Amino acid sequence: MLRLNKKRLTASDIYRVAHRLLREGKNTQAIKQLEEGVAKFPHQILLLRSLAEAYRQSGNYQEAVAQYEKVLQLEPNDEASLNGLGNCYLKMKRYEEALKYFEEILRRNPDNVYALAGSGDAYLGMGNPQRALELWEELLNKSPENVFILNKVADQYRRQQRWDLAEDYYTRVLSIDEKNPYALVGLGNCHAAQSRWEKAVELWTKALEANSSNLFVLTRLVDGYKKLRNWEKVAEYCAKILSLDKRNIQAMMALMEARLAAGSKTEALDVLRRLTEVAGENVTVLRQLAQILEEMGQREEALGLYRKILTIKADDQEALSALSRLEGNLGETQGLEMAPGTNGDSDNEQAKSETKGRKGKAGEEKARTEGKRTTSRSKKAHSAKEG
Repeated sequence: MLRLNKKRLTASDIYRVAHRLLREGKNTQAIKQLEEGVAKFPHQILLLRSLAEAYRQSGNYQEAVAQYEKVLQLEPNDEASLNGLGNCYLKMKRYEEALKYFEEILRRNPDNVYALAGSGDAYLGMGNPQRALELWEELLNKSPENVFILNKVADQYRRQQRWDLAEDYYTRVLSIDEKNPYALVGLGNCHAAQSRWEKAVELWTKALEANSSNLFVLTRLVDGYKKLRNWEKVAEYCAKILSLDKRNIQAMMALMEARLAAGSKTEALDVLRRLTEVAGENVTVLRQLAQILEEMGQREEALGLYRKILTIKADDQEALSALSRLEGNLGETQGLEMAPGTNGDSDNEQAKSETKGRKGKAGEEKARTEGKRTTSRSKKAHSAKEG
């Protein structure tokens, strides 16, 4: 680590140490170093501007604005600070204020590519994409190999579904940098939007070479191979996603679909059960899982999920309807499974009652017969006595 005697530090020394810290990603330490430098050299533009940049890179845009404004008090025409202010206001989505600073630069220096780029971003944020494209095209006339702007123009044409123009600009990027992952993904997206899935997959695979852990590109490859119905590849890329993000619901859903398509019902159920744990209180996902379980014949598990949905959202109509349907079906199934003549406790109770009734009637009949016999014997005895 570089050690300097603070008592002898010059503004250049502080600047050099701070920028090394920024390159190493140690923004907090860099800011501390620069604040100490500004306290010692309050009118040193280099340190003030560097402190503003450090705050901007850290996402503290309000503090960055304050430091840039201090620079402009000392040097009103400092283009780097005007541009920095414009970029801060872009990040804060205060587009009209951002545009004011970029236009101030362009009044003095019409060829400033940073101000042209920023002005385009401001117009885009204000809902004027056509003006943004005009400014970016103007910039490309001055700097035709500006890959950053070429990609921005391509993106805008892609959003407007002007596929030929978008493809042309992405291709221009790749003619300058054949492995540019951003252009490869964008060009792949153009092909995908036109259902040219094989070409899209080819481009996304090439883009993945730049960063094999890029979740966005891995997800796009899963989408592409699903369209091509290449379930082996779907499973392969889902596994890669889940090795990076074990709780990725989208990848788990796709993996379950791949297992079902391959006829591996047991493996599909395993994935589905993991999904129910991960989904938490996501009603939309839980509902999808319950429907799949129902289709797979796992009615008890489906019922459990529908009940869980109702604990989260008591008035969920789909869950209520499914619960009513499934509980009815389960009741019918249980009834059919019982043997003939043994229709449950209620029938047994009825049988016992009928038996008791028959026994009661027999007892009453016996009592009546005994009564008649007693009466007859009494009459005979009475007649004999009188004789």
